[in-house]
Amino acid sequence: EKGYETGEHAPGLKLGGCGAYKAAHHIIKTHAKVWHSYNSTWRREQRGMVGISLTSGWGEPVDPHSQTDRDAAERYIQFHLGWFANPIYRGDYPEVMKNYVGKKSAQQGLGRSRLPTFSVQEKTYIKGTSDFLGIGHFTTRYVLQKNFPFLQVSSYHTDHDLAELVDPSWPAPGPKWLYSVPWGFRRLLNFIK
Repeated sequence: EKGYETGEHAPGLKLGGCGAYKAAHHIIKTHAKVWHSYNSTWRREQRGMVGISLTSGWGEPVDPHSQTDRDAAERYIQFHLGWFANPIYRGDYPEVMKNYVGKKSAQQGLGRSRLPTFSVQEKTYIKGTSDFLGIGHFTTRYVLQKNFPFLQVSSYHTDHDLAELVDPSWPAPGPKWLYSVPWGFRRLLNFIK
């Protein structure tokens, strides 16, 4: 996202609102192509596996009794983990992601969503292309609903309409974005299970 959305990382492109989605779309299709190549050419002989390792934070609702906050926490996970995992394991992007990006794109007057779509053939080709899932988890956030106003230039971060908070009591071992919250990793694993 920082390489194709904000330009902070390589390749340094500032394609706000669409760059990260396009890059992810190509990564997912490329992953499927590699999986199928291994499956048809080398799997029988090598008896190996092709998996994917995804990184995701955990989004905990600020108020667990609030349906709005619980929905925001679900969106957090779907816009992070689901973005890549859903196409690979279920065949398409999460519905909530398609709905939110589609709604924001329509508000901008765009004729179609900034989130690319998979054809029926691509969905079939991509679905099931992982023999195992690796999970990387760095941190956790409290999340709540935050309606971002209509913007001419949207971004991945404004598309999911949520705010992220941290508990100041959480240990911060290094970079300002990183907090040590082991229970968040446990909840992420339980969510995946």
